[in-house]
Amino acid sequence: MSDTGFWPELRGRRDECDTLSRLVAAAQSGRSQVLVLRGEAGIGKTALLEFLANCARGCRVGRAAGVESELELAYAGLHQLCSPYLDRIGDLPAPQRAALGTAFGLQSGSPPDRFLLGLAVLTLLCEAAGRRAGGLGLRGPRDR
Repeated sequence: MSDTGFWPELRGRRDECDTLSRLVAAAQSGRSQVLVLRGEAGIGKTALLEFLANCARGCRVGRAAGVESELELAYAGLHQLCSPYLDRIGDLPAPQRAALGTAFGLQSGSPPDRFLLGLAVLTLLCEAAGRRAGGLGLRGPRDR
């Protein structure tokens, strides 16, 4: 029997829970990990993400959930993910700071270059994580 902390309410999901537990353990030991959960609405993706967050105690976990009413709002999900760390925006290099500031409406300007914005988000999240392992839980608007 595995020591993954399997949740009884995730009946029939032991393999998935074992995979997620290994992913967290690898991230905590400094190895970068990526996993994509895909599937139809209602099959338990959110429950697996909750399991993952529970396994990631001691890690910084960022979350964002897509909401259908925000589909027309540029960068809404990105803002949701980054907003807890915006107090660190001043630590970013000026071009990255400007890209994030413009994307999030903190300053006026033309829409930022997507690669510069991506770099700004990556830098911000790395700064926020420091030396602690981190994880991101993202859920689309139709993943409920």
